[in-house]
Amino acid sequence: MANDRFDLVNWFARYGTILFLLLLVAGFSWARPDVFPTKLNLLNVLNQASILLIIASGLTVCLVMGLFDLSIAAMATLGGYVVCKLLVDQGDDPHVWLTVAGVLLLSGVVGVLNGALVSYLGVSAFIETLAMGSIITGAILGYSESRTVLGGIPEAFLSLGQEATLGIPNPVIVMGGVALLLWLLLEHTQAGRNLYAIGGNSEAARLSGIAIKRYALVALGISAACAALGGMVAAANLGAGRPQGVGDTYLLNAFAAVFIGASTLRPGQFHILGTLVGVLLIGVISNGLSILGVQTFWQYIVQGVLLIAAMFGAGMVTLRRR
Repeated sequence: MANDRFDLVNWFARYGTILFLLLLVAGFSWARPDVFPTKLNLLNVLNQASILLIIASGLTVCLVMGLFDLSIAAMATLGGYVVCKLLVDQGDDPHVWLTVAGVLLLSGVVGVLNGALVSYLGVSAFIETLAMGSIITGAILGYSESRTVLGGIPEAFLSLGQEATLGIPNPVIVMGGVALLLWLLLEHTQAGRNLYAIGGNSEAARLSGIAIKRYALVALGISAACAALGGMVAAANLGAGRPQGVGDTYLLNAFAAVFIGASTLRPGQFHILGTLVGVLLIGVISNGLSILGVQTFWQYIVQGVLLIAAMFGAGMVTLRRR
């Protein structure tokens, strides 16, 4: 029967990214068996990818309902710098985790403000978050007087990015916790189903009684908080609070990872497992090419080609469904 025939295009659109990831792991392992497949290096890949996945997971929630958050770069910088500055200013006995929670709350409030401006004033999320990112960047530079926070940062905070628990780097544990929570939110709660409904057809979702405007506040709030948390982990890893440039490193890769993920398993749909695959793909490419001594510019070229290929595969499935 025709319907039982193997559909190569559909299969490749769903699983091609995972297949490519496995081929890359096998190829790099074959090229450098003494380095790449070792436990130390594989943990290093996860450690390097952890900050990107934390930020990209929050961005996934926004993109599920069709919102672009371009303020994540500034929010990551804000989270890393402000928490370090506040901890150093508290002196010898700082309230480390209370300060971390306070900065996360502040970041969430900024995200909610983004959502309010987008929902209740009708401003484009693309333009509003771009403008908010510029405002935050300027505010941080003014507050910091462009000075990096060095020294005096508590060891308890630095352990978030530099130490390990049961042999697993702490950033990887944070990454796993964030990804798991957001996966549960999107896949196993009514709120997650509503977010997907809004992203699929906002007018139909509105007519069915879903409070679309409120969900924009939730999605952008989660995205901002995740970006700030990623910035904190980066600051703890560096041992410094930098007032500029921290989040810019992750902006393009976060979007690339999420869009690559949207062509994995469920083509055309954003989801956390797909984002995880996208992040790992970028991490393996970066790590493997570095081990092989390939120049950095090739890493950007490969990532761009990969993103185009992923979008092409998802687009082919969408066209076939029509």
